[in-house]
Amino acid sequence: MYKIILFSLISIYFCACSTSFNGLEIDKLKGKKEITIDYCTVDSYISNSETKEYGTIFTEYIDLDTSCLWNGLSRGFFEDLFKDSVDVKSMKVIERVDYGNQEFTTYLIDNKYYMNLIYEFSAFEDKFIIDYKGEYFTKLIKEKDVKYENKYLYKPRFISNYKESLVDKNMLNNYFGRDSNFEFAQ
Repeated sequence: MYKIILFSLISIYFCACSTSFNGLEIDKLKGKKEITIDYCTVDSYISNSETKEYGTIFTEYIDLDTSCLWNGLSRGFFEDLFKDSVDVKSMKVIERVDYGNQEFTTYLIDNKYYMNLIYEFSAFEDKFIIDYKGEYFTKLIKEKDVKYENKYLYKPRFISNYKESLVDKNMLNNYFGRDSNFEFAQ
C-alpha cells in the first residue's frame, strides 16, 4: 500500500515539475525544423514557418542540459545576434509587456520599421519567436488582456530572412556553458 502511494506521489511530482512550450500554436505551424546541436543542449532547433494568417515566423527553441547555464541574459544574446546578422544599425525597444514567463517586445528598427519578439523562458528552456507581421504577437497578448491594442501593427514592418542560431554560434560566442559548481553538487 505504501509503495503505491509513494510511487503515485513521485509520479505526480515529476509530472508537475516538467515544463513544456508545446502549448504555443506556433509549434503546430508547418515549417522545416533544423536541429541545432551543442554539448550543452538537449532538443534545440530553429524553424521558419509561413502562413496566410501570421506571415513569416522565425522560432529558436533552446533546451539547455541541466548541467549548463547561460553566461548572461539569453534575450540580450538573441537581440545582439539578430542585430549583427541582419545588419541592423539600431534596434530600440518601444514596448514590452510581461505575463509570467512570457515577454512580448516591440522594436523600432533603424528608426523606420517595427518588429515583434515573443520570448518564453523556464529554468532550462528558452523560446524566441520573431513575428514580422505582428498578428500572432497581438493574438497571444489579447488572450491575456482583451483590452490590448497593438499601436504598431499597421506601421511599416521589418522583414528579413533571419536563420541564425544561438546554439550554432555558442562555440564562438560562449553564450552558455557547463556550470562549474555542477560537479560538486552531485
